[in-house]
Amino acid sequence: MRDRGQILAAIAVAVAVVLGGVYLEREVGARPLEPAPPGQVPTGAWLCPHGGGDEWETWIELANPGTDPVLARVRSLSSGKSSEPEDLEVPPGATVEVPVRAGGRERSTTVEYFGGFVAAGWVAHAAGEESGVAAEPCLPDTGTRWFLPDGTTLEKDDDDYVIVMNPYATDAVISLTLLTERREPVRTEDWTNVTLKPFHSEAFRLSQKALGETTVSTLVDVSVGRVAAATLGVSRGGGIRSAIGLPAATGSQVLPGGADSGRSDLIVMSAGLERVSVSGVILDPEAEQPIAGLADASPAAESSRTLPSTTATPSTLVVTTDAPDVAFARRTFGVASDQASTTGAVEASDAWIVLPAVAGSPSHPAIVLANPGEEPAVVTLRSLPAGDLTPPAPITVEVPPHRTVGVPRGYVEANGPSAVLAVAESGTFVPAAASYSRGREGYATYAVTVGVPIADRWVAP
Repeated sequence: MRDRGQILAAIAVAVAVVLGGVYLEREVGARPLEPAPPGQVPTGAWLCPHGGGDEWETWIELANPGTDPVLARVRSLSSGKSSEPEDLEVPPGATVEVPVRAGGRERSTTVEYFGGFVAAGWVAHAAGEESGVAAEPCLPDTGTRWFLPDGTTLEKDDDDYVIVMNPYATDAVISLTLLTERREPVRTEDWTNVTLKPFHSEAFRLSQKALGETTVSTLVDVSVGRVAAATLGVSRGGGIRSAIGLPAATGSQVLPGGADSGRSDLIVMSAGLERVSVSGVILDPEAEQPIAGLADASPAAESSRTLPSTTATPSTLVVTTDAPDVAFARRTFGVASDQASTTGAVEASDAWIVLPAVAGSPSHPAIVLANPGEEPAVVTLRSLPAGDLTPPAPITVEVPPHRTVGVPRGYVEANGPSAVLAVAESGTFVPAAASYSRGREGYATYAVTVGVPIADRWVAP
């Protein structure tokens, strides 16, 4: 095992090549790491378009599943000058919470890491005249096209945004198209060929272009450069929620959830030029069943629809289509007034990091495990403790095929605000954190965040 001094020495040698290139090279971004050549330091980055608001608190959660410390560099972006980067160390087998700037709707954060691997996600707590918690994993790469299904402008208190960030040293040029249930695609001159300056982030308010719509999905096309994007939903009566964008329509998504009030909205976004067909099932602890009404809800070309469903808890929506340019999101509702949103995962895997979704205490954390496959998934969970917390002993949970189960409550509560490394001895799965926090009894806010898939080589023995 390398000690901290060896890592710092290696970083010093590599810094001119790595740090200078990570922002200047527009094709560099975070992408799955291959084994580094001898003498070079493994590196990567995360893009976190979390947004924010007056008096909001936002944290970037960093989790290191390996056996060596990893150096991280965190930088805040906005519509003005970016912040000076902050360097820190993420200890092996641990979780670190990093407060970041969140004083504007457009706020974003970049995370670079050196000498190993860390997973990254955000937790945002709204304050002032707004309330609620939103949590999501950060994006592992930039792209030239983004599908952002979740958005609504139906109620006067809905204030939904698309957050777009440019983490590079050259301009990006983007155009936004809004897709709704009732209107022709909304394309306006001031949202076409918009220049996004280097190291800048911008927020686009959906109600400015399509007010009074149940569903407003956004397609972001990039003609110059590469960007990252996510949605931010703010409702004075319904809390806040975030959902990362999809860089391409994949044809299938797994959308886990849990600890909710039994109500879920499935958003179906179709950016193609023909009517499409979609299908899907709900996986709960006891059964698999079709999503009611989905087979008859064929979305029209260049449109977006919201389909309400009654779901058990925990439950997972698995949705598929053979058509290109179709993307999905799931919105769930907490037992109080807060909401959550996710674009889920495009496929199951055998190793994940589940990042926290709580923002203070008291809290009621929960973790759900979804198995859309044909064989049982036998999953071992190991805590990556935050601070000086004593981690609970690892546990193993079996998830039958086509089912969703909750991790035992005692384990999750003992784990507290720490990330979890979840590895399947057999089968594959998709995990998510679905948690409450704040308020007198810990149920005032609600958030859901899907796990971060990781390569086997980063799983400590």
